[in-house]
Amino acid sequence: MRESWLSRNLRHHLTAWTCGALVIVVMVIFLAPFVWMIAYSVYPSTALQAGVPDLSLTNITLDSYGQLFSDPMFLGPIVNSVIVGLSTTVMCMAAGAACAYAIARFRFRGRQPLLLSMMTVQAIPVIVLAVPLFILLRSVGLYDQLLGLIVTYTAFILPLVIWMLVSFFEEIPPSLERAARIDGCNRLQIMYKIAFPLAAPGMAATAILAFITSWSDFFLAKVLTSNTAVTLPVKTAAFQGLFAMDYTSAATAGVITAIPVLVLTLVAQKWIIRGLTEGAVKG
Repeated sequence: MRESWLSRNLRHHLTAWTCGALVIVVMVIFLAPFVWMIAYSVYPSTALQAGVPDLSLTNITLDSYGQLFSDPMFLGPIVNSVIVGLSTTVMCMAAGAACAYAIARFRFRGRQPLLLSMMTVQAIPVIVLAVPLFILLRSVGLYDQLLGLIVTYTAFILPLVIWMLVSFFEEIPPSLERAARIDGCNRLQIMYKIAFPLAAPGMAATAILAFITSWSDFFLAKVLTSNTAVTLPVKTAAFQGLFAMDYTSAATAGVITAIPVLVLTLVAQKWIIRGLTEGAVKG
């Protein structure tokens, strides 16, 4: 009996150690490129490209950050990304919150297929729609325009926003809304005064996810812009020339692009994961 208990205890510890080791390996694989990118942004490329990289603290410099932030050609894409990200987020949240609340509170035929059909947009490869979107935006005069990017991102992100928000609104007890109706509140007042405040953490997480998605997109921004509306990811990739690459500037731009995404993801990761895993599977 004791040997059986020891055997189970040993297997338990071996499983835990194995899982821990695998987690560490995965973290190293994913973090190593980012750490190396940070190193390239603060160390001269000559120090890192030597036979033995010189990582002494005396070589650390932030000159590359100062050069990029003082370059109007780099500040323009940053402003474009901020405008596109914030505008897309506002439009998605304004339309998505109202749609998600209606789907969560009203039971109608085809409700579940409607939600599932919305998510088929996320399953369509973006590359399939790139050429039609390019032709469409050019024909209506929105190619290489911020408005064209905003409308395109809103169309792609809105179904995901609705999918996530439905689960958060369904967690609000209907009894609270019935009590508000007894007190004389109409449906709009209930939505804005009760549902939205109670679902605020989930709405904030959804808004962050919408912003991250539009902020970090490269492919659509590359296809649908050329000069005026270039965003930060496209500008970062432009540091790779035909015959050479400015490693320091590219790494610095990559860090600048990644920092907002990392910070926002860490802040809202709990609600983002819950929304993605629970969205539209209830009722």
